[in-house]
Amino acid sequence: MLSNAERSPDVSVLEAGNSSAASNTSRAFHQIPPKTRSESRRRSRGDENSLSPRPFLFSSAAAWVVLDFALALTIATLTQLGHAEGSTPIQFKYSTLLAGLPFALLVLLLEKLSGVYLNKADESLFIDAVRILRAVIPAGLVLIGLQKLWGIAALPDDLIVREVVLSGAAMLFGRALWRQRRERLYRRDIALRNFLIVGADEIGQDVRSYLASLRSSGYRFQGFVSMCERSDDPLRVNADEIVGEVHDVFEIARSRFVDEIIFSRRPATPGVLSRILCQARTMGISIRLIPSLTETLVDRSDVEYVGDLPTIAVYQARQRPLSLSAKRGIDIVFATLASVALLPLFALIAVLIKLQSPGPVFYLSKRVGHKGRVFKCIKFRTMVDNAAAMQDQLAHLNERDRVVFKISNDPRVTPFGVFLRKYSLDELPQLWNVIVGDMSLVGPRPPMHSEVVQYDSEHLRRLDAVPGITGLWQVEARQDPSFEKLVAFDSKYINHWSLGLDLRIMLRTITAVIRGTGS
Repeated sequence: MLSNAERSPDVSVLEAGNSSAASNTSRAFHQIPPKTRSESRRRSRGDENSLSPRPFLFSSAAAWVVLDFALALTIATLTQLGHAEGSTPIQFKYSTLLAGLPFALLVLLLEKLSGVYLNKADESLFIDAVRILRAVIPAGLVLIGLQKLWGIAALPDDLIVREVVLSGAAMLFGRALWRQRRERLYRRDIALRNFLIVGADEIGQDVRSYLASLRSSGYRFQGFVSMCERSDDPLRVNADEIVGEVHDVFEIARSRFVDEIIFSRRPATPGVLSRILCQARTMGISIRLIPSLTETLVDRSDVEYVGDLPTIAVYQARQRPLSLSAKRGIDIVFATLASVALLPLFALIAVLIKLQSPGPVFYLSKRVGHKGRVFKCIKFRTMVDNAAAMQDQLAHLNERDRVVFKISNDPRVTPFGVFLRKYSLDELPQLWNVIVGDMSLVGPRPPMHSEVVQYDSEHLRRLDAVPGITGLWQVEARQDPSFEKLVAFDSKYINHWSLGLDLRIMLRTITAVIRGTGS
């Protein structure tokens, strides 16, 4: 059995090998006038990334609006159930329409006005509680006032007070659970947002320190990149934190799975920022710029705050939190139901594996997943127990080019293992990987660590998505030995991903399994 593998991204073996040598400017983000700060602040996009393994659905303000409306309306309706005893169905519907729906709408409006949906990374749960109370209490008072003004007694005052208390408590409880889950995932190095700072100067150091202080922001520092200008001051940062120079920034970003590049200042060299912006659009990497003091004094619509740090959002990569959360929800529901339904088959396979050859039932291998995160991939054992030790002796029989190792008639595979592989039954335990979030039902196949260290920079694109049990390559070209073809299909899947594409791949996978096209 393998020991517990490290669960943080192993970027040390994926780095591009870039290293090079590295004017103090005013700390503009410490000098922003409060008026400018409040007028131009917008919620910083974060937490999500392309095909993220654990997307935060409620990092989207729209998702919180839907949830709060549903909670307020549901609680208002349930509160009225006791009051509806002895009333006719028509009277109950009238009561719900008159009291429940207006209350829910008032709560949403007042939450918007009180800043509930700003959702700043560094704010405490107490701030959320205050803002929610500033919304639900006035909503209840307005509803009571309107009933008295119009002479309508749809609900007694004490029931409206109950609606206020229960709605506020439910909304706060939901946010507390969300924060707890987010913190737990961050501690496991899941769903973090990797960033580089271009500019090894005083402001760059301050930005790094400030983002590190935002425990709930999910930002993870990946190094400084030198602008190769006189204003760089490499003596202010540790030498091992300078990971390269600006002309290599995208090689560095790819090798370190960077989501965001932050410029500590505008480059003095003409064309640098525009060139990087063009590449960022292609690679889906967000670009931020720390504005000068004069830029923050102007009311700019493109200024976004990360905590209290003003940044100019030069380019924001496309975010799809709702679609990705739907994908994650489908993964959990389907994998859980399938695991329960297939328990008898799991038991039968386990018994047959033990009867045919000595060794464990399951084979656990270290695989590299999203953003280089190492996890244990679970499969039914299909080979003899010492198969890994025999691979070097069989290297000359490899039928796949370059990175991947594959033999059609592998002598290490047991007779029952051949059957399991033919119908892809050895992959079934990976449903557990899907449930815990290491994998998805659909995505690129997770490579082994020994394969990833041989990747070129463009091959790392495969790791931008959560690995899957099945994928586009499996249904299109599973028997094709070309590694470049595999990378091409995985890149196509990532670039054109949709829930509909996942559904089509799953349906085609079922057909492929029935036909027994596995190997």
